[in-house]
Amino acid sequence: MKIKSLIVFLILFLFGCSNNKIKDEKLVTVQEEREYLQKYGTSLSLDEVIEIARDRNLDLRIKRLETEIASLDRKIAFGNFFPSITLGANYTKLDDPINLEMGLPSLPPLPPQIGGLLSKLPNSIETKLVDESFQTVGIAAQIPIFVPSTWYLYSARKKGEDISKLAETFADKMLQLQVMSEYFYILALESERESLINNLKSSEELEKKAKVSLKVEGILDWELKKVQTLVESQKISLNKNERELKIAKMKLKRTLNLNLQEDIVLEKTETKVVKLPSLEECVYNSLDRNELLKIREKGKEINTDIKKIAITNFLPKIVLGGGYLNNSNSTLADPDFLFGHVSGVLSIFNGFKNVNEYKKAVRREKIGELTLEKQFMTTVLEVTRAYDNVETAQEFLNMAEKNYQAEMGRLKQKSAEKRVEMIGEEEYYKALAEYNTALSLKEKAQYQYEMAYGALSIAMGNNPLRGGK
Repeated sequence: MKIKSLIVFLILFLFGCSNNKIKDEKLVTVQEEREYLQKYGTSLSLDEVIEIARDRNLDLRIKRLETEIASLDRKIAFGNFFPSITLGANYTKLDDPINLEMGLPSLPPLPPQIGGLLSKLPNSIETKLVDESFQTVGIAAQIPIFVPSTWYLYSARKKGEDISKLAETFADKMLQLQVMSEYFYILALESERESLINNLKSSEELEKKAKVSLKVEGILDWELKKVQTLVESQKISLNKNERELKIAKMKLKRTLNLNLQEDIVLEKTETKVVKLPSLEECVYNSLDRNELLKIREKGKEINTDIKKIAITNFLPKIVLGGGYLNNSNSTLADPDFLFGHVSGVLSIFNGFKNVNEYKKAVRREKIGELTLEKQFMTTVLEVTRAYDNVETAQEFLNMAEKNYQAEMGRLKQKSAEKRVEMIGEEEYYKALAEYNTALSLKEKAQYQYEMAYGALSIAMGNNPLRGGK
């Protein structure tokens, strides 16, 4: 019984140690993350958030690995131009040596004295053909002399590497745009929160007045409940804002590959409206630098290489080879020797596979041409739409700026009136809430402008963040 209790105690002790070890590892991970963020200070700017995303985002890291794989595929294809050298060794053990039996030719009639002597000789003799055990060591090499498919395969792999680099660049820009969207959404919720807080304060002041009015029978009971319902709705809106803000920060931290439970503080950004170039210039830049269009062009060129590979199936393939061989078989007069050979293969008939492969490649090339044409039109459409979105966002920003200036002047007036007790807390908080609403709308208009301009920049092959690398 004591032994069983001791075993149970040891198991529980080891289990507890393992749990503590796991907790310590988690704490170390969180601590390392905090140390990583310390260099950015107590708050993060948009530039710093994008820098963290480009360093830690998992999707972008996957794209980088895919680019490395494409580069390795290109190097593998290039290896077909070099000779392939193989070293081989073999050891053979037989249960008996292999002998060769050779029959003797029959002789013509001979004198009795000689014939009697020869009749004692055997009719055949044996000679050793292979030793009972022997080993063979050799080295061989071969190099393609005329194999055109290897040339076009390397060309296709090189274009595939270019596509991976373009895809990585495009993924980097789309990541920046995603970070900007999540960053601005958080700032918009934080700005909206101030307006909701002041709306709630104004409603609470109105509720206080309504309770006093009910006591003196200035209002009815249902009117008080109506005001209380307004207060509850303001509280619900504020709680909803806090929940959405929490989820928005978690989404941003997921994009940054940071701990979802750690809080982050974001800095507000300043927006500068820039003069747009003409639509024709934007379209021209997009056709010259847009990554998606370049990817389609490279894809069309790869399909052309595939068609050329299909054509090479009708051509002969010539390979030069040679090597050195050493054999320990004692029956050989010369145990080692050099050899060389030239081999050629020409496909005459293989069930029309080569013909059908060529037809398939021709159709794939046509698909590439049609896809490129479609992408060309899509790019023009996307640039035009993005250009219009920037102009619309700029118009909303101008309107929101004027509304903000008006509400700021109104708040100054209400503040002065409150100081001389011309108005009460309710009217002041209402004016403050309207000011915060105007400020929130102006900031949201700024964020929408930044997002619209970033989308236009990506369509033109530029960085979505102005001044970014």
